[in-house]
Formats: sequence, structure tokens, C-alpha cells
Amino acid sequence: MDLDSTPKRLSCSECGETIADTGYLPAAEGKTGYEPKPDAAVCDACGFNEIGMQGCAPELDVVVESGAADVLLYVRRTDDGLEVLSTKA
Repeated sequence: MDLDSTPKRLSCSECGETIADTGYLPAAEGKTGYEPKPDAAVCDACGFNEIGMQGCAPELDVVVESGAADVLLYVRRTDDGLEVLSTKA
């Protein structure tokens, strides 16, 4: 499933840095794709070292309030926008 919309810019909600490569993006599942929740995005470094258990990807309910999103997407920034690499419910 692809993103219904692609945020032009993603910033980490933990450290404030721009997510220029990979990170975690909460999203709600829609009929045609994922609707991202960019305000709760987390960069790869914070996701693995600050939010998730040391060296593990964070859980959805740790990144965003319960019920605010259905899935945590692991995304990569490309020239065309964001590519969904994996999902975690």
C-alpha cells in the first residue's frame, strides 16, 4: 500500500532535525493507501536509540497516542517523495 499524500518535509518530533534519509512515520490506513501523520514522525536515530529499546524499532503506541494511527511506517526519502520500506502495526 502506498501513501495517499506525501509530506514535503518531515522533521523528527523527538530531536527536531529534518528527516533526510530514513525514519518512522505513523499513518492511518485508508481505502486507497496510508494517510501519514507527519507531526509524529521520528528519525531513524531517535527511533532506535531514544524511543525504541536500544537497537530496536519503536512501537506505534510509543510514537503516537493510542488510536491516532493504525500503523508505523518505516520510510526512506527519495527524489520522488517517500518510499514505504516496511510497516509495523
